[in-house]
Amino acid sequence: MRAYIVSHALNSFPSSVRLELLSDTKLCEELGLQTDATVSFGDKEYAFARSTLFKAIRGVFDNVEEEFLLEDTNHKVWSLRNFSDERSEFSLTNGDVKIVNDSFWPLLGDIDKRLSIFETVAKNCWLSKEEVEHWRAVLSAEAVSDDDVSDLLLDLDLSPIRIKKLLKSEFQRPSNNASTLVPYDIRYYERLVGKYRGSKNIEDYCNNELKQYFDGRIRNGLTDNELLICMHKSISKVISTGSVDEASYQSIANKAIETCHPILLVSCFEIGALKFANSLDTTLKALFECISSVKTLENLRLFCSMTVFVDGELARLQIFRDKPPFYRRLASLAQSALIVEAALEERVAFDKVEQWAAQQRGLYFYCQSFIDLIEEPRWLPTYLTAEQFINELYGRINIACQNAVKNEVVKCFQEELMSGSKFNMNWFLPGPLEGNSAPAEVPGEISNLLAEQVSSKVSLSSFRVLINSALFWEIDEKHLERTVSLLESAQHKLAEANDKDTVYQVLNGLAQVACMTRSEKIASSVMILSRLYRDYIDVDSEPENYLSLGLVAGAAFADKNDWAEFIGQWCTELAYLPISEDAILGIEVMLERLCILEPYLYHTCSKALDIFKMLSKRS
Repeated sequence: MRAYIVSHALNSFPSSVRLELLSDTKLCEELGLQTDATVSFGDKEYAFARSTLFKAIRGVFDNVEEEFLLEDTNHKVWSLRNFSDERSEFSLTNGDVKIVNDSFWPLLGDIDKRLSIFETVAKNCWLSKEEVEHWRAVLSAEAVSDDDVSDLLLDLDLSPIRIKKLLKSEFQRPSNNASTLVPYDIRYYERLVGKYRGSKNIEDYCNNELKQYFDGRIRNGLTDNELLICMHKSISKVISTGSVDEASYQSIANKAIETCHPILLVSCFEIGALKFANSLDTTLKALFECISSVKTLENLRLFCSMTVFVDGELARLQIFRDKPPFYRRLASLAQSALIVEAALEERVAFDKVEQWAAQQRGLYFYCQSFIDLIEEPRWLPTYLTAEQFINELYGRINIACQNAVKNEVVKCFQEELMSGSKFNMNWFLPGPLEGNSAPAEVPGEISNLLAEQVSSKVSLSSFRVLINSALFWEIDEKHLERTVSLLESAQHKLAEANDKDTVYQVLNGLAQVACMTRSEKIASSVMILSRLYRDYIDVDSEPENYLSLGLVAGAAFADKNDWAEFIGQWCTELAYLPISEDAILGIEVMLERLCILEPYLYHTCSKALDIFKMLSKRS
């Protein structure tokens, strides 16, 4: 009776919640529920009741020579036979259709053979020691239950190697599954980039969690899967301190050069510069030249587009909600690199991938990135472009050369990097994993310029050095105080501000200064300037950008209450501006998405959101 009542109560839940509850084996046992599932082959074209299929498979594993007959969900009869080999394959046959599969080895009756296969599979799937011990205990039982077999197979599916195979297979079809591009279980990403255990930034993560993670994996030999997650110089450094043999490195470097995969190229260069600068100078030269190629830039466009999609989808799924932004972003970047590698190996050509990624998950990506600024204020989502990422790669190469053994090859690299054609100040902008890293100390010459340029005349030129410097260096508090005093003494009136472009540049520049320096006073000045120059603010042309100004400036407030209050005030004032129907709709959609991703904003932004909803309905 209890199970009967529970089964009817479950029907009152949405299907997604019901399926999640029923997938919990322990919960079902406590409630006295017996569940059955459907096992599908061929993209769900052929399906069988799990209990019927598993019973038949156990039978053919125990009776190798016998043929078993079973029905699928469409009542078609199939023949099931065993293939006697190490992986215990079986075949399902119906007329001209034949399915061969070796994935159901946990159903083997021979415990020793079952455990032997598991050891091999676990090694390829990068399971942790705790996971290996758990499943070894389960598989040591006389008979493994249907639920345990399903749980194990689902767990093994969360492997980067398997996902890459699926990606390559799906790239040959008209479309990909979103769950293949972005798996929705955090265990997958823990196998891809390591398990987060409390580090404050990427450097701490590399020195602690990632070092332990690599220590357990590189013993099996270096593969390109390790190098695909090298999204920061610290990761390459951790790998280079491990057992990296020259033959394995050379093989991966050749692949990187052949495919022009940007992440493989830069990680190979960094590791090569640290370990093989004297012995593999020809390889390093080829890597360096390849990074500058047109093909690499094209692949970077694909990589950045996929990162927008992956990170946007992870924001939507919220499986990293209790983790810092740098960890989620590391997972997004690594998964994007895996997707690009699979695409390059299959020689897939993508059409308008940038537009596709922006349309599919661009809003989620940008909204989540703006929310991330409260924790990591030094990396802006606008930095995720192929043009800036190539600067990021050159910056990493420059650092690798500084840390490498000084020989003629390394000196040549440094000279070419510093030539006019390649050198760019954007090399030194924070990378995607450095949003909360401490900025470098401002050089004395720049500090003197800051003191000179902030004059009694309040204009864009008065703040140009400050706006540009805050992106790279730690700005002394005295310069920030002088800027605020100058604005206050001039009553926040800008000289020569007679066009919308100038006003927008001042607002945008000072908003970034407020964000990156955590200057609440400058953020407040941005709010005042936006009020004084409303007549120059053309919200209709770029509505999302004017909302973004407030989100960037609001990151000056480290306290979450003050942050939400500032954004709420900014959005409310924006709602009272005379703007077009399209602008109203654009801001409404973006603001609603922000509140969904960070429900804390509902408290301060609900009034503005209601106004935009009312205006959009009226129009």
